[in-house]
Amino acid sequence: MRMVVRWGVAVAISAVAFALSWWICQGHVHLDEGAALGVAGAVLAVVLAVSGWWAARERSGGVGDAASERRVVQKARGGRDVNIAGRDQTVINYHRRDE
Repeated sequence: MRMVVRWGVAVAISAVAFALSWWICQGHVHLDEGAALGVAGAVLAVVLAVSGWWAARERSGGVGDAASERRVVQKARGGRDVNIAGRDQTVINYHRRDE
C-alpha cells in the first residue's frame, strides 16, 4: 500500500508542477500557448523523473531490520560435516546436532 501512496504523491506533485509552470509561463511571462505548454511539459518530465525515482525506492531499513539483512539460505545433507560457501565466500560449518 505504501508504494501506491508514494506513486500517488509523485503523480500529484508532477501534475501540480505542470499546472503551476503552465500558469506562470502563460500568465506572468506572457508566452503564447504552445511555448507555455512546451515549457510546462519539460518541467513535468523533470519533476516526474525525480518523483518517480523517489516513489520507486524501497524503504531504507533501520538498524537490525530484517529487510536490510536478507541472506540466501542453503541447506545440504551429506557425510558427517557439511561446509557451504555463500555468495560472500564465508564458509558456514554445519555439524550434526547429536555430536
